[in-house]
Amino acid sequence: MHRNATTLASDLLPLFDFACLLLAASLSTLLTTHWLIPSSGLATGLGGDIGQAALVAAVLAPFILYDKRFGPVASRGQMPVLVRSHALRFTLFAGVVLALGGISQALNSFPHDWLVTWFATSLLLTSLTRVLMARYVRRLQHQGVLTEVIAVVGAGPVADRLVQALRQTRPETIELLGIFDDKIIGATPSTIKPHGTLAQLLELGKTRKIDWILLTLPPTAEQRLLSMVQRLKALSVPIGLCPQHVGLTVPYRTIDYVGDNVPVSLLADRPIKRWAAVMKGGEDFLIGGIATLLLLPVLAIIALAIKLDSPGPVIFKQRRHAFNNHEFDIYKFRTMRLNAAAAVENLRQTSRHDDRVTRVGRFLRVSSLDELPQLFNVLKGDMSLVGPRPHAVNMRTEDRLGHEITDIYVHRHRVKPGITGWSQVNGSRGAVDTTDQLHRRVELDLHYIENWSVLLDLKILALTCREVLKRTNAY
Repeated sequence: MHRNATTLASDLLPLFDFACLLLAASLSTLLTTHWLIPSSGLATGLGGDIGQAALVAAVLAPFILYDKRFGPVASRGQMPVLVRSHALRFTLFAGVVLALGGISQALNSFPHDWLVTWFATSLLLTSLTRVLMARYVRRLQHQGVLTEVIAVVGAGPVADRLVQALRQTRPETIELLGIFDDKIIGATPSTIKPHGTLAQLLELGKTRKIDWILLTLPPTAEQRLLSMVQRLKALSVPIGLCPQHVGLTVPYRTIDYVGDNVPVSLLADRPIKRWAAVMKGGEDFLIGGIATLLLLPVLAIIALAIKLDSPGPVIFKQRRHAFNNHEFDIYKFRTMRLNAAAAVENLRQTSRHDDRVTRVGRFLRVSSLDELPQLFNVLKGDMSLVGPRPHAVNMRTEDRLGHEITDIYVHRHRVKPGITGWSQVNGSRGAVDTTDQLHRRVELDLHYIENWSVLLDLKILALTCREVLKRTNAY
C-alpha cells in the first residue's frame, strides 16, 4: 500500500498543478484590477485572452512540473529538497511560457504586473500543494497506514542482510511477509530459515496484498533466477533483484527503492499501473456505462426471447479466472438448455453443432449477443472492455489444464480479463481445442498486456465490430 499511496500522491500533483494555475490566474486578475492597476480595465478588456492563455499554460504545466521522485522524497520528509526541486522546474516552466508567448506575441498585451503576480501566485500555490501532500503522506506513515508488504525469495547471507536493512528502516513503513525458498534442504547457509516455498507464496498472493517481491539470488544463478521470475510473474506484483552488496558500505547503482533506503533492480512490474490504470478504468466505466444504457432495450428483448424459447433463468453464470489468479462469476445470456447449463462439473467447450444449444441460443452465440451481460461485469469491476478473454475454471485443452500446457499461461491474469481482446481480433476467437491454439492465444494475450495503450483498446473495439459481422469461429 505504501508504494501505491506515494505514487498516487505523485500522480495527483499534475491535476493540482492544473487547478492551481487557473486559480492563480483568477487571483492575479483580481489583485491587479483592484490593487495594482485599478484603472487598467483588465477584467473587461483582456478577460477572455487571460483565460485562454492561463488554460494553455495550465495544460502545459503538468508535463514540465511533474516530479517522478516526489513520492520517495516526500516519504523521507525532505521538504527543502522537495521545494528546491520544484522551484527549479517552475523556473523552466516560466521560461517556456514566456518564450512561447514571445514567439506567438500572445502575451504582448498583458500587463507585466499581471504576469509577475500570476507566476508568483502559481509558484506559491503549487509549492504549497506539494508541501501539504508530503506532510499528509508523512502523517499516514507515522500512523502506520502506509505499509509496504514485502516477500523475500532466496535464503542466504544476502537475504539476512536485506532483512536487517529492512528492519533498520521505520517499522511503520515495512511489513516483512517472510522469506521463501524452494531449496529448503542444502540452501546457502543462513541465520533465518525460510518461512515457505514459492508455491506457498503464489497461493498467499491470491488472498494477500503484496507490494514487493525481492529476490536475493546471485545474478550468476541465471536459470534458477529466470525460472523463479517466470513463476512469480503470475502475480501482478513488482519483482526486484536485490543487489548482492545490500547492507554493505560500497557504492552501487540502483533502479528503485523499497522502504526508505533499500535499493533493488526491477525485474518485473505491474503491466498497467498508476495513470495507465486510471485511464483504463475510466475507459471501462465511461464506454461501458454508455453502451449499457444504449443497449438496455436490446437486453430486454433478448431476455424475453430466451424466456419464451425455453424454461430456465435468463442469465447464465460461470466461474472464470480473473485478475491476479482470483475467480469471479461471469454473466452471459443463457444459450443452452437448463440441465446442460447447470452441469458445470462436466465442463466441455461448445462444439459447432452442439445439441445443448437452444434455438435462440444459437442465434445469440453466432451474433455474440450472448456476451452483452458482461457489460455488468465491467461496471462491477470484475472485467474490462478489452483484455484477455477469461477462461472457465478447470477448462481443459486436450485433457490438460492451461498451466500444465505452458508455464506462462497464468501471466494472462496480470490484468483484468476482457469482453474482447487482441486474440479475438487476430484470428484466435472461439474454442481452444488444441495446445497449438492455446499457445497462440497466450502469445497474443501477452503481446496485448506488454503493449497496452488507450489507442490499442480503441483499435481492438473497432476491429471487434468487424469480427462480429464476419462471425468467424462463432457457434
